[in-house]
Amino acid sequence: MPIDPEKLAKLQKASGPKKVGGSRIKVKKGSKNTEADDTKLQATLKKLNAVTLDGVDEANFFKNDGNVLHFNRVGVQQAAQYNTHTFTGYAQEKPLNELIPGILPQMGAENLNMLQQLAERLQNNKAALNELNQEANAGAAGADDEEVPTLVENFDDVE
Repeated sequence: MPIDPEKLAKLQKASGPKKVGGSRIKVKKGSKNTEADDTKLQATLKKLNAVTLDGVDEANFFKNDGNVLHFNRVGVQQAAQYNTHTFTGYAQEKPLNELIPGILPQMGAENLNMLQQLAERLQNNKAALNELNQEANAGAAGADDEEVPTLVENFDDVE
């Protein structure tokens, strides 16, 4: 039985989007489950024979831009033979001057230099503010020294 090519093309065109075995796009979903990621991390640390360190209350990582990555409640594990340390917890990025009183014992020599630069910047800013205040006060005092002009006409009279 001969097949009519026009009829075949028409049928293919009509059934194109409804094909059963047609091309499908498969969407890959990323893992948003943090517990699964944490489980993988713990399994890897177990393979490395990581030991949990107790007695660590907080951890601070000093960044080059003057900010500090601060872990308030932190879990620390160490695999000494692989020179690996993990810090788990919620990290907050804070400016150095916000944490100054509590972190002075933790700071090394390079971070003390950063602290000294921060103090110099604060002093320079304070000096600049004092100069601006003095200039503003001098300008205000000069304006008070000027005399008020006398009133020449009576503006209450309506013409």
